[in-house]
Amino acid sequence: MRMAKKKELINSNLSTIKEGNAEFYIHATDKDSIPSKSMTVFYNQKMEINRDISNLAIIAYNRLVNQNPLVIVDSMAASGISSIRILKECKNIKKIYINDINPIAVNLIKKNLLLNRIDNHPAHVEVSGKEANLLFSEIAQKAYISSDINSQKPNIISIDPFGTPNLYIDGAFKAIQKVDGLLCITATDTAVLFGVRPKSCIRKYMSKPLHTDFCKEIGARILIYFISRIANINKMGIIPLLTFYSSHFIRVFCLTFKNRKKISQYFKNYGYLIHCNNCGYHSTFRDNILKLPNHCPICKRDNHIEYAGPLWINEICDLRFVKETILLNQELQYRNKKKMSKILNFIQEEINMPPFYYNIHKLSKNLKLTNVPKLDDLLLKIKEKGYQASRTHFDFLSIKTNLDIISIKNILLEL
Repeated sequence: MRMAKKKELINSNLSTIKEGNAEFYIHATDKDSIPSKSMTVFYNQKMEINRDISNLAIIAYNRLVNQNPLVIVDSMAASGISSIRILKECKNIKKIYINDINPIAVNLIKKNLLLNRIDNHPAHVEVSGKEANLLFSEIAQKAYISSDINSQKPNIISIDPFGTPNLYIDGAFKAIQKVDGLLCITATDTAVLFGVRPKSCIRKYMSKPLHTDFCKEIGARILIYFISRIANINKMGIIPLLTFYSSHFIRVFCLTFKNRKKISQYFKNYGYLIHCNNCGYHSTFRDNILKLPNHCPICKRDNHIEYAGPLWINEICDLRFVKETILLNQELQYRNKKKMSKILNFIQEEINMPPFYYNIHKLSKNLKLTNVPKLDDLLLKIKEKGYQASRTHFDFLSIKTNLDIISIKNILLEL
């Protein structure tokens, strides 16, 4: 009786939430608060779709790339909801590190593991309260000095910070397996990556952003470029498998490889995006940035060309991998299923399309059209002219196409 009262007292300041196949506690004071560092233990309900797609990506990786039992590191676990959902929804898990530097979070993680009866799970669960880079360093060191198979480098590392992930990427590359490791990286500092704070972007990511219509894709490509360059420093390369934007964050899933010749070949993925402030012309630029043209090839105006980069200018998703996540989304019964289906199908459409897009509402406004044409009608018209065209998940009001900006405007006027 006394133990029951003690348990009731311990849990009286906690609220229970259900997400995916998991039920978990968060502190009652955090339940309806705006997500911030001031929370007792960080939790953001809007990031549920991040956790949903992350699980789809882990299962797809286990099916397509590495069929062995997985070793996973959740380096910034907060309440532990991501790790618990992985354990309950992804079947082939050998070991998982659940870590958070906040001691209150570690205590909550342990409560949530008990709530979900993870003690009966076949996977080995290791809970810690370390700074993420310290954890990465310890894992790398242990794998280096030990011949024990239980000390193998992780197959998957997730970095999901409040803000920039830039501080942790180098440590993650030192800890993860060198070939076919899966890095899952989130950036929530979108004001920086989208060019609202350009100096901060240059400092944090060593790349110039551009606050324009297609800034969300620019931000994603800057992040991938940064991840790739840190990989190169560690004598590794990356292959982006899935990149998506939602709400206020970018999430990148990339595969590691170690081959010097292949790494050098991947330098062709680095370049710049150029934009004309006068007519809206977009293009890629692979040459030396000092050779950037100072006049627009479309409107012929001087001094209206701006650039973003260096950034990743080739594919940011792998078609086979994306198709697998679409199939998995149909199999699993997540409450965000319809929203994820829309995002993933748009991502599939975007593959092999130019690395920028055009906001049709803004173009229509600039052309002073009384009605905005339907995107499907516009896409059909562009394809009838023999050009490529698709929707984009970065902006549901925009399209991607290899048709020039003047022709797009003429079609809008026709429609």
